[in-house]
Amino acid sequence: MLGMEVNPNAGTNPLRGVTNSTPVTSAAKPQGRDSVSFEEADAVNGALQQTPAVRPDAVERARTLITDTQYPTQPMIDSISRLVAARLNSNDAQP
Repeated sequence: MLGMEVNPNAGTNPLRGVTNSTPVTSAAKPQGRDSVSFEEADAVNGALQQTPAVRPDAVERARTLITDTQYPTQPMIDSISRLVAARLNSNDAQP
């Protein structure tokens, strides 16, 4: 004898996920505003438009450092070298 199969979703329409005995009424529609507000997005876009594409202070600092023959300093180079070496060593230790 074959076992009996119990389908707990026997009254469910597989395409809509609504039981056949559940009527669709206007109460099922979402309530609230019919329009969408993008005020926050507009504020962000406005702030982005007011932000300069180039920071003159950073450009001037870069120009100054490029012409400085003592930049980067030896302690900076040593520090960067140690960081790179530590990173390489940690990558070698990983399987």
